[in-house]
Amino acid sequence: MSKDIYAISNKLKWEFFYKVMKVIGIVFLCFVGISIFSQFVMYPVRTKSVSMTPDVPASSVQFVSPFLKTPERGDIMLIQPHAQKKKVLVVRFINQFCRFLTAQQWYPFEESPRGGSYPQMRRVIALPGDTIYLDHYVLYIQPKGAERYLTEFELTKKKYNVQITSTPTLWDSELGAKSSTEKITLGENEYFVLGDNRMECADSRLWGCITKDMILGKVILQYLPLNKIALF
Repeated sequence: MSKDIYAISNKLKWEFFYKVMKVIGIVFLCFVGISIFSQFVMYPVRTKSVSMTPDVPASSVQFVSPFLKTPERGDIMLIQPHAQKKKVLVVRFINQFCRFLTAQQWYPFEESPRGGSYPQMRRVIALPGDTIYLDHYVLYIQPKGAERYLTEFELTKKKYNVQITSTPTLWDSELGAKSSTEKITLGENEYFVLGDNRMECADSRLWGCITKDMILGKVILQYLPLNKIALF
């Protein structure tokens, strides 16, 4: 006679089946709830580069709100600088489920990053209608209708720090991220973004102005490391 109690008791088999389905249902509902929350309210993003130092250090973690996509001057936004091929629904679902199970650390169908294809955090410095130019890594802005230029720090209500180190005497300022640019006027749907680390950063100096459809959301809170917790 079999000693497996589930083989001889239909009641126990159904109770076991019910418990398994209940666990699966709870996990599925948690996944759906977290997916909806992250799609429309807030989700975590890990910063791996030094592009936004000193205020946003490498290996820090921030919350991004996809609901907030209209930036004010000085806001840090998550930006998709280059178009990516849209994945089919099944692949997006599997990626999302794997992100859920691994706390956003692994997803099987993500392409290797090439040429800044991954989303980047950058600070919005100039808004549509502004006339701007860059001089020694500082942006000068004449808002639409204004009579004179002011520095980015005079115009923004948000306080932030930038990292600008001295360059070697014979350094060619045209290499990499430029220290100075000619005057340009931003169009109706154009924003000029810069990294806080002005020396080691790809931003609008290389990409050109971004448009609103390239903005994925607003960075609202930095919660790791604990000694760098900050609201943006």
